[in-house]
Amino acid sequence: MDKFLVTLGGVLGGYAMVKTPVDGTVLTSLEPVLDLVGSLSMIVFAGVFIVRGVRSLFGK
Repeated sequence: MDKFLVTLGGVLGGYAMVKTPVDGTVLTSLEPVLDLVGSLSMIVFAGVFIVRGVRSLFGK
């Protein structure tokens, strides 16, 4: 259960990084970096969900 929550937190954290508005703040110049890191985070943690789901289907 702990691994599930950590993985879910990674996906939600990536989504938050992509959707957080930073226009008009000090972080405006970091927006492309936040989008890239957030997107990669969502892809990696979603992949972990898929791999764990497939492994559980085959009983490993």
